[in-house]
Amino acid sequence: MSEEYQVIENKDSVDELVSTYFNFINGRYLEEALKNFAKREGYGQEIVFVYFQSDLDDYDMAQLPKPLDEKHILIELGYPAVETEQIAYLDFETFYYYLEVSVRKEIEKGSENAKLIGLLSEVRSGLQL
Repeated sequence: MSEEYQVIENKDSVDELVSTYFNFINGRYLEEALKNFAKREGYGQEIVFVYFQSDLDDYDMAQLPKPLDEKHILIELGYPAVETEQIAYLDFETFYYYLEVSVRKEIEKGSENAKLIGLLSEVRSGLQL
């Protein structure tokens, strides 16, 4: 994490950031990401990351423009994709919506239905929705 962030708040930009995230983790990384999310643990690949409050230490929290709480995730897109790291805070319900859409797209591609649906259900329980 860096000390400079561009906080993304408008829906179109958040959609783009989330889309970038799922483009990196869909396929072979999605199952691992879902397992982490069910335990309220973040997951990322290369330049995109999702963080839960428990993933960040005091130093990382102090670098954020606003603290991350127990009801939100932080999604981050970093260098070299962007000059200034982009972050967005999403409540669990919004994050789950994006996650569900992404899982459904993977299933349409022919991924293992039962396993992904089961993991998605575990995420829902873990987020207490």
